[in-house]
This record gives sequence, structure tokens and C-alpha cells, in this order.
Amino acid sequence: MRNFYTPTILILFIIAVFFGYQLIERDKPQNYGPNYCDFSAGVCVQTQKIGSFELNALPKRVKAESEINFQLASKDNAALEIQSAWLEGKDMYMGKIPLFFNAENGVYEANTLIGACTEEQMIWQMVIVLMINNQQQRLVFEFMSYR
Repeated sequence: MRNFYTPTILILFIIAVFFGYQLIERDKPQNYGPNYCDFSAGVCVQTQKIGSFELNALPKRVKAESEINFQLASKDNAALEIQSAWLEGKDMYMGKIPLFFNAENGVYEANTLIGACTEEQMIWQMVIVLMINNQQQRLVFEFMSYR
């Protein structure tokens, strides 16, 4: 009888450790790569061959199903021509949400909503295709949303 309980207890212990580790890892801040934006820490800056770009979001903590205002600017004060822009889920496919930027005083603004995911947090990516000095450039910014 003792030989039956020992492997069972060992297996249950391993399963408990595995799930406990998963919960701890989920709460740890992670580095999502060079395109990841933490708007609560400030403006997101991305440098490309044709210039540097700043992206900001209001509110700073992006919340699903709430209005978000994105602001894009060229640090080099270059005139941008945004050909297309959209949001798409990186963690989970949520379709493509088109963005329509309007220029005002060298700052391009777009207002949008994003859908809620089943998870508490979700990573989105904003893709912006623009023309600058007759060169097409594709910018990708990643950010976290919260339910």
C-alpha cells in the first residue's frame, strides 16, 4: 500500500509546483522586445533609418472597451504621410482595427477602442505604414491593454 501513495504524492507535488510556478511567472514584468511601449513610463520612442518617432497614449493605462487617444510625432519634424494604420492582437487574433490619424500641428492623432480579451492583460501591436521623403516605412509599436 505504501508503494502506491509515494508515487501519487510525488506526482501531485510536481503538478502543484508546476501550476504555482505558472502563477508566479504570469505576474512578473516581462521584456516584450524593442518595439514594446510602456505608456505609463512615458512616451514611446522608436528610431528607424529615416528618423525617430514618438508614440503616446491617453490614458496611460490602456483599458479595453474604453476610448484611447494615440498621438504620433516625428522627432525630426519630418512631414509624414500615413498611408494606413491598424491595431491587431499579438497574443490572440482579434481582427484588425483600422486607425485614422488626423494631423494637427505636426502631431498625428487617432481615437479608437479595443476589444476585451478573456485574459486580464493582452499585448496589441500598432502597425503604421507611412511615406516620408518618398520612402515607405513600416512602424510597429507593441503595448499592453488591461481588462
